[in-house]
Amino acid sequence: MAIGDYDVLARASRILRAAPEPGWEAIEQSVIEAVRRTPRAGWPIAVADPDPGSAPGRIRVTDLAVRTLIAHQLATDPDLALVDIEVVLDGETLQSVRIEVSGRFGSELALAAERVRAHVASVVAEATGHDGDVAVVVTDVHR
Repeated sequence: MAIGDYDVLARASRILRAAPEPGWEAIEQSVIEAVRRTPRAGWPIAVADPDPGSAPGRIRVTDLAVRTLIAHQLATDPDLALVDIEVVLDGETLQSVRIEVSGRFGSELALAAERVRAHVASVVAEATGHDGDVAVVVTDVHR
């Protein structure tokens, strides 16, 4: 194709415009699978060295790992359903964790929220070696 060969470009554009697009239904599953296969990086959180000075280097855990540990811990609570986990960092230092839950209708929500707070504080301390502020907010009620 020579410079200025606009007939070829015009014919190609007409053919491409006439070709039907597959539509979302045809590609939806492959797009979802591609997104799920995409590795996700998290924000690093500094971990307290359990044996300082014994080896060079630093220990880090990602916020995604901490979120996953929290979610697994809370999945077994019959009185609550996890809605959201927010991890707040200052650089690589964990500052706080905010847990949003839906409480089961008829359950003692204040006790359930305190139980969640204790579980989350324990997970954070075990995963990072540090304490962080934990806030539990009940935003909904379910049956």
